[in-house]
Order: sequence, then C-alpha cells, then structure tokens
Amino acid sequence: MNAETEHLRARAGRVVEATTSRIPIRAALLAGSAARGNADCFSDIDLLFYVDDVPTNNAIAEVREAVGGIEPLKRHDPTDHWNGEEFRLDGVRTEISFTTVEHTERELDQLLDQLDDIASPRQKILSGIAEGLPFYGEPLIERWQKRLRDYPEPFRREMILRHWNFFPLWYYGEAMARRDSELWRLDVLLEGVFNLLGVLAGLNRLYFARFELKRTRDFVAKMELAPPLLADRIEALFRLAPQEAAQGFGGLIEETRQLVGRELPDLELPLPLPPGMRQKPWRLE
Repeated sequence: MNAETEHLRARAGRVVEATTSRIPIRAALLAGSAARGNADCFSDIDLLFYVDDVPTNNAIAEVREAVGGIEPLKRHDPTDHWNGEEFRLDGVRTEISFTTVEHTERELDQLLDQLDDIASPRQKILSGIAEGLPFYGEPLIERWQKRLRDYPEPFRREMILRHWNFFPLWYYGEAMARRDSELWRLDVLLEGVFNLLGVLAGLNRLYFARFELKRTRDFVAKMELAPPLLADRIEALFRLAPQEAAQGFGGLIEETRQLVGRELPDLELPLPLPPGMRQKPWRLE
C-alpha cells in the first residue's frame, strides 16, 4: 500500500465512522484505486454504502458536515433504490453512494445469471464490488465477492460472443485511405480494441466495462491468456500507419481467436472477412 492509498483509506474510514453513527447501513465498501492499493494524487474516494432504506438528502448532508466536507454536489436525483452526494474532504473529491441491498442483489442476478445487458457500463458494478475493500458489514460483501470470483461459465461464454464484433479494417483499408476517412478509421479501430479487450476479459474470467477505463496495463497484466505483449501492441496500433495498424489489429484478432479455440473449442467465432483478405478495386474498362 503506497502513501496515497493510506491517505485516502484513512479519510474513507472517517466517513464510514460518521455514516454508521447516523444512518443504518448493512455494509460499506471502498472502491477504485484506493481499494486496490495503487492510488495517486489524482485519485478520489469512492464509498459505496448498502442499506435497506435509502437515506434522505438531509441525512447525507449530516454525514458530510460531520467529517468537514465542503462543496457538495448532487449529479442525480434520488430514487427509491439510490441516493448519493459528492464533496471535497481535505482537498480530495469524495463520493458517497447509498444503494439498497435488494437492488444490488437484483443487479447481480440480472448481470451474472440472466446475462442482461452484459456489454454495458453496468458491468463496472461487478468489478467495483469484486475489487472493493470492505469497511463495514464484511460478511455481506464477502458473500457477493465470492459469487463474483466464481465467474459463471455461461457469463464467460456470453462475454466472448457479445464482444466478438470487429470491423475489417484490413479489408477496407485502401478504400478508406482514398476517401479521407481517418476519423472513421480511428473510431472503428478504438471500438475494435475495446471489443478485443472484452473478449479477452471473458476468456480470463475478468469483469470489464469500457466506461472510463483506466490503468489498462494493470488490467491486461491480469490476463493469463492473451497475445504476447498485448498492451504494447494495442498502443502501437494508434501510432502506426493505417495499413500497418490494420494488419496488426487483424493479427491480434486472429491470435485471440486461436486462444479462445483452445479453451472453448465448441465456440464458433466467425470472421466473414478474415485478416489477410483485401478489397480489390474494380477496373474501369
């Protein structure tokens, strides 16, 4: 644990103590880099409180005032299952969110068992809980974390299938270059890279959401099954000339397909225009 992490955790502890003395909670979880232990001086405090009944705005304001928080900000109106607030605590942006246990468990059911909206930003909920640090109500948090560690096999397969979607830059590269479509090229390349990470996340039983993705290299380092030098090769795709980037992108896709094939040989991953194919221009007679 580095000094920045220790600094944030100490302040998170103050917030949890002030909350438990004022609001009935079932559990408290610190999420993000402060929980993982790799915070820096730009990191914030993200505290998730799990409750039976969502507290009022006044109750949340009492917590903020008790710890000396300033500059309160509400980004969303409260609902029947959520309420929260942001403020600054000793210069650190701090967010406290209150979610009902019932809603959280329903979200876990929908995402893990019903495979509902598996490729959405909601999957960030799963990674937040899985990587979070319990500050209160450990039995409840640990039960959820154990469920997440089990990573259901249907979820794994669906992650791969939902993200197996790539625009064949290698095939249309020459035509796109002639049509001054650099922004489109970069857009579909970025989309493809996110989908590639989603496929590999599923293969490696990791939770993944492209929403506000940070510390990509740390995430890639968790993958035991991945093309060699994956992080370096991904970054290079956005520095290479278009045709070289297309070939490199296609190579990563093909290597990933082979990895999936070895692990899940019955899973079909078609590529109608496989890497190596090129669009041929027609001739004006």
